[in-house]
Amino acid sequence: MTGQGADTTGRERFRRALAGDRVAPPAIGLSFAEPRLLNGDGATLDPAGSLAATCRREHLDFAFVPAHEPWAERAVSLLAGSGVAGAWVVDGVLWPTLGERGPARGLREVAGSANELGPALDRALGRALEEAGRGLDAGAAALVVADDMAGGSGPLVGPAFLSQHVFPRLARVAEAARRAGVPAILHCDGDARLLMEAAAEAGFAAIHGDAGGAGGLEDGFAAARAAGLGFIGGVPTAELSGEAGPLPARWRAGALANDSGLLLADDGGITTADEMAALLAILRASRAGGC
Repeated sequence: MTGQGADTTGRERFRRALAGDRVAPPAIGLSFAEPRLLNGDGATLDPAGSLAATCRREHLDFAFVPAHEPWAERAVSLLAGSGVAGAWVVDGVLWPTLGERGPARGLREVAGSANELGPALDRALGRALEEAGRGLDAGAAALVVADDMAGGSGPLVGPAFLSQHVFPRLARVAEAARRAGVPAILHCDGDARLLMEAAAEAGFAAIHGDAGGAGGLEDGFAAARAAGLGFIGGVPTAELSGEAGPLPARWRAGALANDSGLLLADDGGITTADEMAALLAILRASRAGGC
């Protein structure tokens, strides 16, 4: 159980929050958390066990599980056994395609003859669907599609290319989640506000990342809600280090989580044990109503 009543698991709270229901205390969890940062170096011996143990100890509702990790299926099983929602993460189609050519060359090809990228996009889609199927068979509570389509100033490529070549393929991955009866979540770094309506139309239930651009969390959250999407995140890694610590993130994210339904988590950029400790402090404070 996750500290919100004997008859309500974190997995159920997570699903309700994604569906737009208010849950109290707010739903909290981890996104791209490296197990080695959770319980010291010993966590590398049993990453799945370390992730599940942390979720139990901290009374978390959900945790992302990267499909490429050899321990992914076991993590989903252990999380489910603890009433925690394991959100299975697969790569999307645009960023893997750009990476296959090198981002600079790939972006030039997008600007030139976009149709030449079709076969590479289809290969990426095939991999995404295969990995998605593996996670759904393992009992994942949600499917996360990670595709970095934006930078700090907005989309990396033109809206026409995204609408014609990227989102129709992402919609097929979201449809696989829908058929399995679980929500699909889009992870996108950068300012993704201009992508949110397309994400909703493609069948995604929520977006995760640092999607507010210069306007920050509030703008990203407002854009997601206007598009009918849930928002997962709210704690920027940049505010988790230094003497100022987590206070700015705690004030803003905690207020949104308690008042407006944000699913509180990191934005996916944590790389140090100190940042992880600061994040867990914020999550504890949110659960206790102290944000």
